[in-house]
Amino acid sequence: MTVQRSDVHEHLTRILSEEARLLGEFEAVLRQETQVLRGEDTEAIQRIGGHRHRYVDALTRLDAERADTCRMFSFGSGRGALDRLFEWADPSAALRLKWSSNLDLARRCKALNDQNGAIVAAKLGRVQQLLGKLRGASPPPVYNAKGARYGNLGLRDLGRA
Repeated sequence: MTVQRSDVHEHLTRILSEEARLLGEFEAVLRQETQVLRGEDTEAIQRIGGHRHRYVDALTRLDAERADTCRMFSFGSGRGALDRLFEWADPSAALRLKWSSNLDLARRCKALNDQNGAIVAAKLGRVQQLLGKLRGASPPPVYNAKGARYGNLGLRDLGRA
């Protein structure tokens, strides 16, 4: 059985199209997550987090499928393998354009994810400060001797149930 370049081209087109669709939807989910994280609705935070993880899982599967395709046709692994596969399957470079567009979408998703991570870190820091006050501990130093951001919050018995 011989595999035709056109079949591989069609396979890669399907992967890249699906990836573009998922990345576009994921970007929208990350924008929603930003709004949810700015609020105080913990149930909404959990729901959006689960939704977000489904997109990450689907994108991870597509990445594995793309890598498997490179290995299956003996192009190896890594970025160079994908370049060689694109060169072999698509001399017109249409696949590279789709791939480049997907990389741009992925960068936007990463920036939104980093922004959301900063919001979560700020909220966590605020909670840790409030816990420190509740426990009667002195405010933690900005950095401890090991370079960690928060010091000991001070353990204190808050009562018994």
